[in-house]
Amino acid sequence: MTPSARKFGRFFLLPIKDEKDAAILWPLRDKKVTEISRLLPFVKKASTRFLLIIDSLKEISCDRAELKSILTFAANKNAGVVYADFHERKGTKLIRHPLIDYQMGSIRDNFDFGHLFIFSIPAIINVAKKYGAPPADTNTALYDMRLKISRDYPIIHVARPLYTVADKKPPSSKSHTENHFAYTVGKNLLLQKKLEKLATNHLRYIGAYLKQPVRTAPAANNNFVAEASVIIPVRNRKGTIVSALHSVLTQKTSFFFNIIVVDNHSSDGTSEVIKKIATKHQNIKHIIPRRRDLSIGGCWNEAVKSRHCGRFAVQLDSDDLYSSPKTLQKIVDVLRRGKYAMVVGSYTVVNKQLKKIPPGLVDHREWTKKNGHNNLLRVNGLGAPRAFNTAVIRKIGFPNVSYGEDYAVSLRITREYRIGRICESIYLCRRWRGNTDAALSVEKRNSNDFYKDMLRTQEIKARVHLNKNKREFEKKVLFRFSNKQPLASLCFNLIDQQKHTWPLLADAYQELNNVRTRSINCGEYNVALQFNPRRAVSSGAAVDEHSIKNRPCFLCVDHLPAQQKLILYRHDYMILCNPAPIFHSHFTIAHWQHQPQTIIDSLNAFLALAKDLSPELIVFYNGPTCGASAPDHLHFQAAPKNMFPFAKELSVLNPDMEISGLKYYSAQSTGRSVVTLSGRKADVLTFQFKRLLDSAKKVLAIKTEPMLNVICMHEGNLWRFIVFLRQKHRPDAFFRKGKKRIFVSPGTIDMAGTIITSREIDFRRLRAADINGIYQEVSLPDEKMRQIMKAL
Repeated sequence: MTPSARKFGRFFLLPIKDEKDAAILWPLRDKKVTEISRLLPFVKKASTRFLLIIDSLKEISCDRAELKSILTFAANKNAGVVYADFHERKGTKLIRHPLIDYQMGSIRDNFDFGHLFIFSIPAIINVAKKYGAPPADTNTALYDMRLKISRDYPIIHVARPLYTVADKKPPSSKSHTENHFAYTVGKNLLLQKKLEKLATNHLRYIGAYLKQPVRTAPAANNNFVAEASVIIPVRNRKGTIVSALHSVLTQKTSFFFNIIVVDNHSSDGTSEVIKKIATKHQNIKHIIPRRRDLSIGGCWNEAVKSRHCGRFAVQLDSDDLYSSPKTLQKIVDVLRRGKYAMVVGSYTVVNKQLKKIPPGLVDHREWTKKNGHNNLLRVNGLGAPRAFNTAVIRKIGFPNVSYGEDYAVSLRITREYRIGRICESIYLCRRWRGNTDAALSVEKRNSNDFYKDMLRTQEIKARVHLNKNKREFEKKVLFRFSNKQPLASLCFNLIDQQKHTWPLLADAYQELNNVRTRSINCGEYNVALQFNPRRAVSSGAAVDEHSIKNRPCFLCVDHLPAQQKLILYRHDYMILCNPAPIFHSHFTIAHWQHQPQTIIDSLNAFLALAKDLSPELIVFYNGPTCGASAPDHLHFQAAPKNMFPFAKELSVLNPDMEISGLKYYSAQSTGRSVVTLSGRKADVLTFQFKRLLDSAKKVLAIKTEPMLNVICMHEGNLWRFIVFLRQKHRPDAFFRKGKKRIFVSPGTIDMAGTIITSREIDFRRLRAADINGIYQEVSLPDEKMRQIMKAL
């Protein structure tokens, strides 16, 4: 026997098989409806297919035809949940209230299903059996059921109004702001913890749960003009920009900071106000972007990528204020102390007169270090102000939108990095009619909610993929570097073991015994030619953008050969045996995540590798356009030090120019353009190297990484860089047809004096004049090199 209607929290539950059943049970004639606290026992007693759920706080009317439409959708689509748009009755007016589609990322507990919706009873019973019964809690059971149902059944939105809603009593006087932040109020904290647990379990089931991030922000370097920059995107805020700037200018800090105001083509006099204040304060940088299509996120990108941006980038909205002169110091102290990629503070909501208004303090105490990065997928944000390690945020970037841009980068950062929190109020968030966060229309709220759900969907998919890669990654880890055993010894052990378990590698090393070499005297220097047919694939690799996009990345974990194993190096890098070795010990060192080949953001790892691999091995880098056969995946290589005699030859030569510790050797003495730099301190060496690259970009009028190959070695306590700046990847002869073709594609090893030929004809015929010609053709000419050195 099917039970009659029951009251479950704020909802009426009506088990029905069709619209006729619904007409019998509803409208409810008996006002004394039995209340229940457990959902599953009630549902199990029902012999019907559908559970009609109606909001008890509203007057709802829905005729049979409309209800039949909802039930038809549920039946035809095998849906777990069906919900529909509705009309709101406001006096004599009917106003359409649209809802949004449900996505994978719609896991927030405040997703709006409207006031009348259908659950499939078989779906409830099946998922309860598979994933566990819902909690005996009227506040959380339906949320739990919805998440579980979404794993196995579609959740269908009928995008047309099928019922009408009216208020039983006058609507709440709470503002949109109060409702929006209700989940942060202290009295709701216990409920939030329950909801967090359910959401976290859901993430575990779908494979998107992440363990607590351990990655810290990159180590500091001296390549920033300021310790911190306060970023203020602004458009038409003449009435608030003065007080916002004043709240920054009065900050008391122990470090130098500046203010970057990105003025998005204001037309109300804001630009003139900023310009006037900037003339009195040299630390205000007033930027007006060239582009006119920028939103807030795009303005942030302009600021953090600017040469004016400091080591840390700190938020201040043009409507808001720092609450005390100590705000900036507190934020930077936490960023430094925790080595965080991001720090988020707490704020107080105030009106135009700076008087506290509900909800008052917003400190997001629902955030925990252990699980905040997972719970972030359930809630709508982290708080304010937000501050970033500039190196990290430059790499990630903001989406060019004016809502949710902060949430997007927060999701991305917490996927990988630790973040810090400040739970005391350090910021005043001003609210009044007409400003950015004033009450929004239904359509605008829907647009905002849909966008954030989309961000969650993308992030959940990314985390599922990340976890899949991690599982595959763990299967491949043979050794982990921990400073207890020299890294070079681990590398040699890896080769020995892989030769026994990976036949392809064993064959490659066996063939290496048959590789032929010959020496060529080129006058001032010597070159070794190596005939190595196995290198044909690498030498001839298609590295154009189209080819790269249309092939699987062979350095990604899920594309590595089944037998290939690795050494896990400092959490982030995989040391792999190169399957087409040039030397008897040849390694590829790839980042475990797929990211572009660029050296500037990975210098710390490059230097650490050189030190940890010394003295037996040295590490080298091929730029994405001059030698890297995987220009879309960050990687280095390592090989025995004694295979690079050029380094020793170079050390006895006198440089043609020496400026600020950088030495330049022209083609007259070495056959190619070379710059060396050395130092005992990693941060100083990093600064010098970045100066060299910045100078090259300026002279060559480019914004991307210059074409280059780099060798790094560590001897005693001294690092040494050898840098080959290039103008071409391959010589013209590489592209000729027939017998005129010379199949040589210079990378770091070739530039350092061991030229690899995969064809015997090239091995036999190359002479000193050919070698000199190739080197000079692919190297930057002397004139450009001298300009670069002088521009340092």
